[in-house]
Amino acid sequence: MSRRRRLAIAAGAVALLIVVGVVAGRMRSPALSVQTVRVSYGRFEARLPETGQIQRPTTETLAALVGGNVGAIYVRPSQHVAAGQLLATIVNPQLESNAMTARAAYEAAASRALKTGKTLPLQNSSAVVQARVALQQAEQDLAQGTQSGLGYGAVTAQEQRLAADADVSRTQTDLREARRIADANRDLYANKAISKDALDQSVAKLEEAKVAADQALERRKIIAGQLARNEEYLRNRVRAQRDALRQAEANLAATQPGDVAAAEADAARAAADLQFAQEQIARMQIHAPFAGIVQNVASQANDPLRPLQPGDAVTVGQALITLATDEPFVVRTKVDEQDVAAIAVGQRAIVSGEAFGSRTLPGRVTAISAYAQKSDDPTNTSRQILTTVRLQRSLPFLRDGMTVDVDIVTVDEPHVLTVPTDAVRRDAKSKPYVFVLRNGRAQRVEVRLGASNDSSTIVRRGLNAGDVVVADKNPAIVADAAVVAAPSAKPSPSPR
Repeated sequence: MSRRRRLAIAAGAVALLIVVGVVAGRMRSPALSVQTVRVSYGRFEARLPETGQIQRPTTETLAALVGGNVGAIYVRPSQHVAAGQLLATIVNPQLESNAMTARAAYEAAASRALKTGKTLPLQNSSAVVQARVALQQAEQDLAQGTQSGLGYGAVTAQEQRLAADADVSRTQTDLREARRIADANRDLYANKAISKDALDQSVAKLEEAKVAADQALERRKIIAGQLARNEEYLRNRVRAQRDALRQAEANLAATQPGDVAAAEADAARAAADLQFAQEQIARMQIHAPFAGIVQNVASQANDPLRPLQPGDAVTVGQALITLATDEPFVVRTKVDEQDVAAIAVGQRAIVSGEAFGSRTLPGRVTAISAYAQKSDDPTNTSRQILTTVRLQRSLPFLRDGMTVDVDIVTVDEPHVLTVPTDAVRRDAKSKPYVFVLRNGRAQRVEVRLGASNDSSTIVRRGLNAGDVVVADKNPAIVADAAVVAAPSAKPSPSPR
């Protein structure tokens, strides 16, 4: 065999071995089918989802400044009112009589002050009579524990205390019953014996019972404070009236003709009494302190479903009407302390809710509380920060107190490269990297990452627009592994 022929045979054998090796290698390592994503620039958002409550920014409860009976209520819930508009009136014949008496007393005192000392003894005698009547009234008021006019309808201090205690006892009983039902419904729901709606209703009633019980305790506390202050006032009033009677008797005994100065002093006191009586009359009218929306007209103390009606008795400090400023709604939500670093005043927010359908409302974070408070959820040990979002639009059906979902946009970058979060891997030193599909191979590329949300992550460095990234978490994919992009799933035809 010639040398050239031997070389040709050897070259053929080498080529055959190469072909066999390639085929064997392919048989040993078939290309993996992987899901891929082509990287491109786009908008990236990260949102912090929370639950909040729609509220008016400012509310004020208008209370009765004098006791008596409801004369008229001129407004209804949801009604817009102007600043200074008359909302309700209180009727108290005793205050009206006091005002008439005070005016008459002032006019008489002023007239007597202009007369000579011949009429002064008569004036001082009248002052003694008035002082005795006032002392008798003050002593009677002290015995009943209520000031004339404040307890119109003969409601004594003891009756007010008993009514407050009864209200607390009733609301505490209702709270215990609501808690028992809610706890029982939780067990029933856990055993699939009732619906989620039934459970939610019992939990809502429990929350209402808690609010009612807290309000009853607060009302009792307010009444106790008012009665304590009123008793001290009544005692001082009795002492003052006794002093006034002694002074009047002394003036009568020492009356000298021509003592005009004493008459003028009496006229000044009558003028002060008249001013006080006129102020009490003015308080019988409830006016709107600002333009806004009527949120609520108070209900009767013994019937929370029946609003106050003309003729119903009211006491000093009793809530009558709740008024809210006519400003855009806000949403107040509580952010867990571990998330508060991500929020800031001015961030966008997106508000939605079950009643919204597919609609959403834009808003902005306008306030973040300066302190952290304990969570309402007893199972949540972290503290929470009250955050306020002002809505930039409204919907006709929005009401104060509605529960909504609010997503605070903590990151918003309009032009960044992103990859699916599942595409990001980390090595033993926790350094991030991704696999890029190049020439049928998975090439490892280290990356520097930015913010992440539930589905994607910003890539600051390491990738370019157009790179095809492996989006699978398959552990079989390693550096330089043979891979092939899986075909994209075709959407199923919509049923007709």
